[in-house]
Order: sequence, then C-alpha cells, then structure tokens
Amino acid sequence: MRKRLFCIAKQPLLPCKTYAFAMQNNRFCNALVASELWNRCVAEKYLHTYCLLFACLHFQYRGICTDFQCAK
Repeated sequence: MRKRLFCIAKQPLLPCKTYAFAMQNNRFCNALVASELWNRCVAEKYLHTYCLLFACLHFQYRGICTDFQCAK
C-alpha cells in the first residue's frame, strides 16, 4: 500500500486557503484582505477628518478658536 493512504491531511492555516487550489485561493484571499484593509483605511481617514471638524466647530462655538485655521 502506498504511504499516502496512511497520511493525515493537514488542515489549512486560514479558512480561505486549501491545499488543492492554493494559487487560486491565495489570490482570492489576498484580494479579500487588501479590500478589507482599504475599506478600513478609508473609514478611518473619514472618521479622523470628521473628528477634527467636530473639535474645531466645538472650539469655535466655545470661543476658544478665534484666529486659528478652523475659524475660517
């Protein structure tokens, strides 16, 4: 009998990777991860901008920020 029959198949490290279709799933998994990272980065940039805008408006309302950039 072949040794292959007695070997236990290894489980993949990531759920989107399998050993049978390694290249195709690698590309898919990489694209998925890149997409998620890009979406998170864009969301964080917008949140940071809105947070700064809110802080400037708050300071302007309180009279703290008069001659600063956000008072324009």
